[in-house]
Amino acid sequence: MEITLKIGTIIVFSILSGILYRIGGTNKGTLYRDIGCSLVTLITLWFLIGLNLSYWWIYLLTFGLSWAALSAYWGLDEKRWGYWAHGLGLSLAILPVVFVTGHWIGFILRTIILTGFITIWSELVSKDKIEERGRGFAIIVTTLLLLI
Repeated sequence: MEITLKIGTIIVFSILSGILYRIGGTNKGTLYRDIGCSLVTLITLWFLIGLNLSYWWIYLLTFGLSWAALSAYWGLDEKRWGYWAHGLGLSLAILPVVFVTGHWIGFILRTIILTGFITIWSELVSKDKIEERGRGFAIIVTTLLLLI
């Protein structure tokens, strides 16, 4: 598949994830974020690196870890540099898929970039609508690093 088509599709998935992440931060309930972003993450991984149904349990584990990372507060103050744990948890959630596919270099880069981005972004951006959409967008757009 042409790389520009992949990038364009990932941008669309990233926007969807940003929207779901933000809706989950409103009074409509966190399940939009927890389930929605976790599903978009799985669909993105399938799109980028393929789907192998013999590893169905790996996808289920990845979905569960993603949901856990999205819903956890990690016991830290989210308002003062506590978002590093959130970014790290979201990064590590795809570890089961990486074990199967071997995309270690991209995974390590994504872990560093996503954790750093979420931490700095959440610390610097004060408008919750922009902050949450940015975090949701970053979760997916950084999966492109798995292609390295």
